[in-house]
Formats: sequence, structure tokens, C-alpha cells
Amino acid sequence: MNVNEVTPAAAAVEAQWLGARQAWARTLERLGPVAWRLGTVAVLEAAYEDPLLRQLYPYTSHCHVHFSSTTRFPYEVAVPFVMPLADGRFRVVARDPFREIGEVATAGEAVALVVAHVPRGLRLATTGLPREEPPVDASPVDVWRTGGPPKGLGRRRAEPQEG
Repeated sequence: MNVNEVTPAAAAVEAQWLGARQAWARTLERLGPVAWRLGTVAVLEAAYEDPLLRQLYPYTSHCHVHFSSTTRFPYEVAVPFVMPLADGRFRVVARDPFREIGEVATAGEAVALVVAHVPRGLRLATTGLPREEPPVDASPVDVWRTGGPPKGLGRRRAEPQEG
């Protein structure tokens, strides 16, 4: 394979980085510069400059910035995410187990904290669905799919009534 060849996953990731940054620029124009919106833009810009995070698929939800190893839902999300706060600071949160990693003053510091907590065995972005099993050398914490919360958490379904 030619090292200069652009794979479908790489093209999708690059397009998403561009699209997310443009969408948030339009959101700022339309809705105004509120601290957490400015924070989302700052995190996207800082993360785009990081060579590792730039190889993951970025997406946002509720102004939080997430990074996936897959380019479509359900996302495979093994790295922490960043929550811009109303006071202009940033909270970095791990997914499994859910815990706060830290709160920092700048988007660059938040991105550095995310990178410092990237699990070993992380798969860079690929097209398709999340893999069924974590890599052999990965701990159970390495891979958490957003397709649903860990067992025991989240909404419970009503049991069917016997008739």
C-alpha cells in the first residue's frame, strides 16, 4: 500500500474535523459567543493540532467534544471527552468507569489531559462498527461503546406482562 494513499477512514475523519469546526463557527455566528460554545470551538481547534487525536473521529454532543475510533454510530469511544464549562474552564471526563479526570483552565490543557489518558491498544479511526472484543492487551476500561451504558446503568426496560 502506498503510504500517501488516503483511506476511506482517513478521508471521513478529515471531513468530520473540517465539518465540525465549520459547524461550530456557524453556531457562534448564529447564537453568539457563550462560554461553553467558545470552549467547544477551542477544544476542536486544539485537538485538531494533536497528531493522535486528529486520527480519531470527532463529534460533539451538548457542547462536549468526543473522539471515536469508528466513523459511524454506534461510536467506539475509548478516550476521555471534554466538557467546556460556563466559567470558561474545561472538565475532562473518563467514560468507564465514569469519573472526572481533571478540570483545567485552557483547551490546550484539556487536550493534553485527554492524550495523557489514551488507553494502550487504542484503535485509530476506522470505517464501520465498533469491534466486538477489546484488543488482547487492553484492559476492560480500554473500550467503551456509546451504543449503551455499562451493564447495570441507564434506563431499564419494562418487563413484558404475561397475559
